[in-house]
Amino acid sequence: MCKRWMGKVLTAGLLSAVLLAGQVPVEAADPSIRVALFIDIGQGYRGVVPTVTLTSGTGLEVTLRGSEGTAKLPALGQDAARFRVDEYHLLVTETGDLNRAQQVAQQLSQRKWDASIQVVQRGGQTLYQVVSGTYDTYQAAAAQAQTIAQAIGQQPAVKGPMRLEAGRFGSWQQALDAQTALAAAGLPAYPVLLADGGKLEYAVWIGDEVSQDALQRLAQKAAAAKPGYSYRAAAGRSYAVLKKDVYGSETIWKYAFSPQAKLIVEPKKGGALPLIGVEERDQRKYRGKIELSEYNGHLTVVNELPLEQYLYGVVGSEMAPGWPLEALKSQAVLARTRALGQGNKYGVANVSDTVYEQAYYGYGRESADIRQAVDQTEGEVIKYRGKLAEALFYSNAGGMSADGTEVWGNPVPYLRPVPSEDRGPLETANRWYYVSLPDGTLGYVRSDLVRLNGGVNPVGLKQAVIATEGTNLRSGPSTTYHRVLSTLPAGTQVTIIREEPEENAYAWTRGPYTPEEVAAMVNASQDRNKAPRVGGSVESLVVTKRGPSGRVLEMEANGVTLKVSSPDAHRSIFTQGGSGLRSTKFDVEEMGTFTVLGADGKRREYTRGGSVAAIGADGWEPASANGYSDQFLIYSGTGDWRTLSKRQMFLFRGNGFGHGLGVSQYGAKAMAENGYDYKQILQHYYQDVTIEP
Repeated sequence: MCKRWMGKVLTAGLLSAVLLAGQVPVEAADPSIRVALFIDIGQGYRGVVPTVTLTSGTGLEVTLRGSEGTAKLPALGQDAARFRVDEYHLLVTETGDLNRAQQVAQQLSQRKWDASIQVVQRGGQTLYQVVSGTYDTYQAAAAQAQTIAQAIGQQPAVKGPMRLEAGRFGSWQQALDAQTALAAAGLPAYPVLLADGGKLEYAVWIGDEVSQDALQRLAQKAAAAKPGYSYRAAAGRSYAVLKKDVYGSETIWKYAFSPQAKLIVEPKKGGALPLIGVEERDQRKYRGKIELSEYNGHLTVVNELPLEQYLYGVVGSEMAPGWPLEALKSQAVLARTRALGQGNKYGVANVSDTVYEQAYYGYGRESADIRQAVDQTEGEVIKYRGKLAEALFYSNAGGMSADGTEVWGNPVPYLRPVPSEDRGPLETANRWYYVSLPDGTLGYVRSDLVRLNGGVNPVGLKQAVIATEGTNLRSGPSTTYHRVLSTLPAGTQVTIIREEPEENAYAWTRGPYTPEEVAAMVNASQDRNKAPRVGGSVESLVVTKRGPSGRVLEMEANGVTLKVSSPDAHRSIFTQGGSGLRSTKFDVEEMGTFTVLGADGKRREYTRGGSVAAIGADGWEPASANGYSDQFLIYSGTGDWRTLSKRQMFLFRGNGFGHGLGVSQYGAKAMAENGYDYKQILQHYYQDVTIEP
């Protein structure tokens, strides 16, 4: 007998992009791993930001590396700094009023455009510059400037990476002094750090120009305003221009670094565990170091750290601390196998921090038991015939794991369907009531918001009242995916038709959808897959083929086969709240919504699905137990009511969460609670494999 499950899984797991029969991943020998936090190579995870903010409670150490050498940059005495690639950008406004700058920055942010506030001292004034974006070309920057101008009525100026060097200096302080003097003369001057032949150089550059003509005009202005400096074209492939940004109530340094160079940022070693925070990555903190570079046209942010320490963050992101140790150990072996199997997937990184490979949320997801699970399985991986297996896991199998043919369309020799004890989330789920209002409206209400009053209707259904003011009546048993139909005042009379569990990792519903809604979703998918559209509304939606575990292999709408890139892609056709179906282990229920006219002249609406009647406040059953009937037996004492209209709906009712191939995390939890060790867990879901270093 399986013990009662506790806790909850943290992710829906993973779906590998491709797995062709017979292919095996390449093993990596490096004990460290490179994790892309922001990157875009045109495939896989694609997410970038123009500027990134790094923090550390112990301070930051920055190293500049490029073709002209490597140099450790001077400590600037701050716990936070910003970084961006030195490319074209927009100066949206410049003002001496910080409040005005913040208003403009907020206007940009509200439209999802990048905005930060630079602080400059020029001509004896403190000025605040709202800047936005980085762009490879002047044309791209100019196009965005026009878009911003039309949206907020503020005409941005395009700024660029062309500058004049005023001179080089023997120390950082001398460069700062020269920059201050030039700025006092009204010139846009910045201190610069360069790696030149492995030696650190200090310079001052002026300008953010976009053309040689603009650079020449700046040279003339500078020579007149502040003679005595060289004012020659700035040169160098390994440099960082230092500017300052507003950061809360303070100002911090911003490094605008050469596209041909890299910056390596590390936390200073201190008494506490040195960590580095990334504000734009949900303020997560990381072990190891952060590498910043321009790659594939974007600022790219990579966390490099020892592989085993990376696994601390992965296991804590993929499973909940407090789960049985043997389940956590099985996740550790899976995560290690998966990480080593990716090779150099992103060119400058092995993996991303997302579920495209496996979730990695950094140090904040670590715990003592998770570190123990990783340490006790150090180096262990899953192998099939001496090679790394494809490590796959997900939240919940819905009672049976999948066959490879049900996910990608091809078999995987070491992954075949097996029973999976996944019902834990169902057993601990909150309860909801499916209720009917006095006017016949049907919907779902959370059970703790309803008070039974001891009454029953003529057919024996319990009656109750809404106990809480402003209770939402929803289209399904959850607050996440199911829409609000109406808001009910306290005291509203309801009839309880049935009780259902809240949507959970084991059991879920989507819909109900109208025939027109289904047609729109189906045709959008058919268009993407260059397949024939379904004409009109969908009157028939059926599963025509299932795989060994019961998952959907093929479907038809109005007799038209739905084309998909792989069987698992069926769940991406039908979306609600921006999310597809949780698994392909589902049934489609046809529901009827009926409007009837009673002897009292009132119209009421009732819904039924399958052969189970939804019974309204007056109480009714279909005259025929099978199919749809236009005749109803009404228990109101007024005799038969007349059906005015009947409308078809589609409800998806499914089990499981994720693709289903490989290890079910909830199944692993149940096995561990029943005394199985991590190797037994893995070898239950994986056939003919070994667990070895």
